[in-house]
Amino acid sequence: MESQNIYQSTEPLNKDVIIKALKGTIFSQNLILYQTIDSTNTVTKNLAMKDAPEGTVIITEEQTAGKGRLDRKWFSQSNKNLLFTILLRPPWGVENAFLLTMTLAISAIDEIKNLAGLDVLIKWPNDLYVGKKKLAGMLTEFSMKDHMVDYIIIGLGINVNWTPGEQDGLLYPATSILAETGRTTPRNELLAGILNRFDANYKKALSGETDFLHQRWNEVSLITGKEVDIISPEETIKGTAISIDKSGALILRNNLGKEVIVLSGDVSLRF
Repeated sequence: MESQNIYQSTEPLNKDVIIKALKGTIFSQNLILYQTIDSTNTVTKNLAMKDAPEGTVIITEEQTAGKGRLDRKWFSQSNKNLLFTILLRPPWGVENAFLLTMTLAISAIDEIKNLAGLDVLIKWPNDLYVGKKKLAGMLTEFSMKDHMVDYIIIGLGINVNWTPGEQDGLLYPATSILAETGRTTPRNELLAGILNRFDANYKKALSGETDFLHQRWNEVSLITGKEVDIISPEETIKGTAISIDKSGALILRNNLGKEVIVLSGDVSLRF
């Protein structure tokens, strides 16, 4: 008799199944699953301010006020996708905060490739793309105490078993794992795989091994070598993306041929 797969592609998210797959990681003790909340980042931030432990994970099937960068809304059909936020308390200065965004992005990319065979790239600073369409987005927020990180929360929303359409009113062209592969994906397995990879990568980073994160980020960068506009409230910088440095800043060659370092901004990519 064949062994039964504990994962089903159309099943609802299951806390017990996920925790069982996370044994031995920092995420196995404080995982909370909701059916509906306003925002996983909002809930996690409130818990962080009440001294919730590192490794807390907030997951939901539905968000009523999902958050993206620059106060944008994150829309996701309920019971189809992955919406979660993790809480971390690394003993780092705030200058290293972007390492954790790198870690989650890379962990998600590698697990999506492993489980669905899909090639995903990073559109700096926090979006995951397949081709010209957005597959996932991250939102990182942090608090400092005496120039050190008090907590960092990172939210990730991935379109999994839902095919977004123009009627959904999305800001950018969007896609999903289902739309790209034609197959549904077991969300419990995908989430557990991402968190297991994150745990392993995070432990390396805590021990001082961070070069692999920087190298891997640049390997899967969507914008490297492409002409981009970096839009901020103060200005728009046009140029060619060269690479991402170890702090997560974008190195850009502007239209005058000078290299500039961009710490933040909204990227408009000329495909």
